[in-house]
Amino acid sequence: MSPEDSPATEQARLLLHVRRLLAGLLLLAAVAAITFARDFLLPAVFAVFIAITLRPLVRNLSRRGIPDWATTAAIVLVAALLLSIAVYAFAGAILQWVEEAPRLQRDFLGKIASLRSSFEGLITIGETIQDAASSAAATKEPQVQEVVVKESMLPTVFTLLAGYPVNVLFVASGAIVIAVFLMASGDLFYEKLISILPSFADKKAALRIALDVEREVSAYLVTITAVNAGLATCVGLSFWLIGLPTPHLWALFAFILNYIPYLGPITGLALSAMTGIVVFENMGQALLAPLVYGLLIGVETQIVTPMVLSRRMRINAVMILLSLAFWAWAWGIAGIVVAVPILVAFKVLCNHVEALSAFGAFLGQRGDSEAQGEPG
Repeated sequence: MSPEDSPATEQARLLLHVRRLLAGLLLLAAVAAITFARDFLLPAVFAVFIAITLRPLVRNLSRRGIPDWATTAAIVLVAALLLSIAVYAFAGAILQWVEEAPRLQRDFLGKIASLRSSFEGLITIGETIQDAASSAAATKEPQVQEVVVKESMLPTVFTLLAGYPVNVLFVASGAIVIAVFLMASGDLFYEKLISILPSFADKKAALRIALDVEREVSAYLVTITAVNAGLATCVGLSFWLIGLPTPHLWALFAFILNYIPYLGPITGLALSAMTGIVVFENMGQALLAPLVYGLLIGVETQIVTPMVLSRRMRINAVMILLSLAFWAWAWGIAGIVVAVPILVAFKVLCNHVEALSAFGAFLGQRGDSEAQGEPG
């Protein structure tokens, strides 16, 4: 009997297969738990990211002698003041937009119909060529049916976007309450994490991973928020210059949508094009809104964001799209919002855990593989 066929080798192979099977079952169970516990996990995840983002500020002030609860109370007061200002500035425009959503949709469909009628000459030529290839009786009836189906299946974009934010208030309120308690508790959870680990090396490694996740996620979210605020200002000023109504509301849309990679800018571009077609009579002026929006988004994604984000937080675009697809399937639009922060946190974890280094290499962009193994 060869050494490869010895009982010890067979037992080792069997154990390896069992481990792989258990890992697969654990992964399936985790995915099922994520989707099943969506209503509970959503506020908790948002709260953790809010607390992580503001935790460095709380810790720095704590070192200067200011209690954590006092800093948290000040943050809550400032946030309440900013929210009150935002409600005062945007509530009227949002309510007007919601009320006019059906009319905007009808106007948009009417403009599209008028554009179609302007190309009736080309359509007539196409029908003539088609009639030459087949009988008129066989072609006219399907064409009428096709128009009716398309008209009835046109997406009610304005109505959907107007009605979605109602449920967001419950998730946001729960996340804010949990985040306040997390920030006010100080380093309690870090202390508990260290206390339950057996060895000093494990305590040190766990604390380093936790602090690095906190630092990287906080830096990412703060940087993206600053970039989005700059983009929103540029969009608002540009739309005010071209004469688009409620430019400050468009600035708010740009600020919120840009938190969603790829899908957010595309949505903003489509909405600006629809609104431009509805508001302006001239097609050249109507296309000016999406042109300006697309130009600003291009400058932000290709120049500004790569300059302000460090290499270690740059993630492979394919992995971002896969993460967006998974979390959109699991948690809907809210999952799309938290997909990239979760990916950033997982990338930091991969940089510290040797068993996950292969995943970290896949997450990084081209040329980042050398930095994957270096602890942050």
